[in-house]
Amino acid sequence: MPVADAHDDFLQARRAQVAARAARWVAGARRRARVPRTLTDAAVVPRGAARLEVVPLKTIVGTLEPTIMFDAAFRPASELVRARWERIALAHRRAVSLPPIRVLRGEDGYYVVDGLHRVSVALSLGLRDIDAWVTPVRTVSSYRSAEAA
Repeated sequence: MPVADAHDDFLQARRAQVAARAARWVAGARRRARVPRTLTDAAVVPRGAARLEVVPLKTIVGTLEPTIMFDAAFRPASELVRARWERIALAHRRAVSLPPIRVLRGEDGYYVVDGLHRVSVALSLGLRDIDAWVTPVRTVSSYRSAEAA
């Protein structure tokens, strides 16, 4: 029953996100939204071509652009992602190969360019790593300080 399992996977991930949000609210952190970090605040400069690598999921720290569809732990924060999320979970359950995600490797970890749903599902299913096209980047501020040296 992979379809039912994929549906249950989404419900479990949503419950975890709601529980985490409630725990933050009880702790008094209600004004600060917990969304993934982004690289949009600083311009980035590629430092090389993209390479296919296996990336540990625990090293993915954010996204290229802001999103409110997932929380900082990449749990679904909206019902709007349900259909796509469940299709990806179903593909995992049926052992269907999915394309690699695209990430930028920053100084503090990896930032997702394409593949947020795949990252969310992989984390929810307890996977340790994911295939990714990795492009190393430097922020403009660190790029300028390296040129000055």
